[in-house]
Amino acid sequence: MTATAFVPLARKWRPRTFEDVVGQAEIVRALKNAVTQDRLAHAYLFSGPRGVGKTTSARLLAAAINCRASDRPTPTPCGACESCVEVLEGRSIDALEIDGATHGKVDQARDLIEVVSYAPVRDRRKVFIIDEVHAISAAAFQALLKTLEEPPAHAVFILATTERHKIPATILSRCQRFDFRRLTDEEVADRLADVASREGYVVGDVDEPGKRRVERAALVALAAAATGSLRDGLSLFDQAVALTDGPVTAADVARLLGAPDRTSLVALLAAVLAGDRAAVLKGTTELEAAGADPRAALHDLTALVRGTVRLAADPGALPPAGLSEEGAARLSAFASSTPYSTLLRCLSFLAEADGTLRRSDVPSLVLEVLLLKLAELPRLVPIEELLAGGSLTPGAIDPVSARGTPAPAPRPSAPSAAPRPAAPVTGPAPRPRPGPPPEPARTEPRFVGLTPLEPADPEPDAVPDPVLAYREAVDKRNGQLAAVLDDTSISLEGKTFRVLIDPPSPALAKRLQEPAVRKVLDEAAVTVLGRAGRVAVESAEPAGGDLAAAAAVADPKVLEREHLRNRAAADERVKKILDLFGGEIGEVKPDDRKG
Repeated sequence: MTATAFVPLARKWRPRTFEDVVGQAEIVRALKNAVTQDRLAHAYLFSGPRGVGKTTSARLLAAAINCRASDRPTPTPCGACESCVEVLEGRSIDALEIDGATHGKVDQARDLIEVVSYAPVRDRRKVFIIDEVHAISAAAFQALLKTLEEPPAHAVFILATTERHKIPATILSRCQRFDFRRLTDEEVADRLADVASREGYVVGDVDEPGKRRVERAALVALAAAATGSLRDGLSLFDQAVALTDGPVTAADVARLLGAPDRTSLVALLAAVLAGDRAAVLKGTTELEAAGADPRAALHDLTALVRGTVRLAADPGALPPAGLSEEGAARLSAFASSTPYSTLLRCLSFLAEADGTLRRSDVPSLVLEVLLLKLAELPRLVPIEELLAGGSLTPGAIDPVSARGTPAPAPRPSAPSAAPRPAAPVTGPAPRPRPGPPPEPARTEPRFVGLTPLEPADPEPDAVPDPVLAYREAVDKRNGQLAAVLDDTSISLEGKTFRVLIDPPSPALAKRLQEPAVRKVLDEAAVTVLGRAGRVAVESAEPAGGDLAAAAAVADPKVLEREHLRNRAAADERVKKILDLFGGEIGEVKPDDRKG
């Protein structure tokens, strides 16, 4: 006797009629009407999250088309004929299920096109269910375009995907599209309760012999963890049954999911909204000690705050599922006693924290820091109150931080005369003389100029020899130019360096007036004298215009160097070399070699 193989709940309780499909009433109605009115399209696209019934609906549509218990397509396939059984089990010869991830190349698309041309073997029409169709390559999509647009009369394509945005627009335009929605927690919990009843599983504690109490909190927790996927919910239910090997309680589900008890989370939320840092730290420590998954704790805490926000916005709204009457009453109290803006900020921070917990190596630390930040929200003062000039609670804001500058110290009063010795008073005390009226309080200007003042550059320190410092500044910027200035005399007059070319040299004067050279000379002057530093380049004039008299008073060595420089500059070979290398004559020395 062979043992019966175990079949997971997600496969065992897959819908076998359109009425069993959960949460997709509009799509089911449209498909049934299309079958009834014989308005079947040649290509369908089913898109939506995982585990919401896309492949199941595709199989049901194929069974409705080819059910042999009817002489035409029927919206209520029998589920018992050979065609229905094979289609619902995924092994029909005329309803082919193809995985897009393993049949996504051009060659496989060509094979599919060839198979499409053949007539069905047994059933009315040939149905091609392509799952995860977004995995097909772009070239394969291009190859399928013509077949999808004008397939043979006996062919129907049903494409299923979880990522519709990856499908080319040319394919989308050739299909009738149905978007499957994510299921609600209530829908998943109701389906789990139905499956538990049919399987004979006990959910909750047994009150009396032969009677059981269904513990809704356990099913709601499983549904919330499934995040809208019925297949995930049934898989988690399988795990919970295997974990307990008996009645499935909310505590067992919390242990399976690593989620904390809702009662402790309500207490933690109360500490956060009260701004009690010590209680928040204690609560996070207890969560960590209990081994609670930080992401599961964040998920449940977000659900509680979300329910509180809804209660604050609409007192008639329903509290979050899975809470006791005491917990729901506490949430209603939070909604009425906490400012709506604070609750909304809490919800915003919690909603954005899931990604941070995902990426963190220490998610428990991230959750602890997040809750401590949320505990500071009740102490914050809205900016609207500050702008409106509202009063602040003492100690809420540090006055130095609020104003940006410390309050000015009180001005000392005028020195008074030395006190006279007190005389004994006999009789009534004299009336105080009326003093001068108090000075009106001075108020600081509310606004200041918006144009910032340019900070003045600090003046350079004075140097003993400004001319030598100027030559050194030029040498740091351009050593070759500094060598040229060696043949000039430099003097300082006020804030102007006068560079005197003596004897006169038109070529050198022209060279020193070039923009690049002037820039170096001016920058060196500013470095030594500050922003007021200037440079003036002048050529020495012969005394009285007499060249002979000028030569008589000139330095013979300077005249000799200038004479050699002129000779070198007039030499054709030197000119060619200077033009070739882009150089200039720096220093000319006489050739003392003999022979």
